[in-house]
Amino acid sequence: MKLLFKNTTEYTKENYNEFIKFHQEKFGIKTLIKFGIFILCILYIFVINLLNLNWRLLLILILAGVCAYIIYKIRINTEVKERKNNIRTKRKFTFYFYEGFIKVKSGKKSQRIMYMELYKIFQTDEHFFLYTDEDHSLILSKEGFEIGTPNEFEIFIKKKCPFKYKNK
Repeated sequence: MKLLFKNTTEYTKENYNEFIKFHQEKFGIKTLIKFGIFILCILYIFVINLLNLNWRLLLILILAGVCAYIIYKIRINTEVKERKNNIRTKRKFTFYFYEGFIKVKSGKKSQRIMYMELYKIFQTDEHFFLYTDEDHSLILSKEGFEIGTPNEFEIFIKKKCPFKYKNK
């Protein structure tokens, strides 16, 4: 297998926060719309049951809402703790791009990702964000290319993932 591109990026607090800001700008409104529709549906169910004096279902609805809120808070607190731990430690990731797959290496661990597994790809002035799903992304610094250039990589990744690639 011929190595086409190699990129080494150190994940620091600055570039991680840049990713989070970028992610919120791109996907924050989508999440807000989904949440708004969900709240409207719950309010509709609540009002209908209140008008029909269906107290049992109202109680169940209120209890389900309280449980959902508690689970949500626990999940958010866990994510915040994980983010703080990730931000404290600088980690270096090396990305090897071959014709058929990407190899991601950090320390002694490595992982293969097929191009068709990528969810979306975005380019900013300083980074490429290769999303593996709606919330997780590989962050490639444009300054980190050891083999190839950012312009050559842009052309390459557009050909590999034409419908997934987006400019900021």
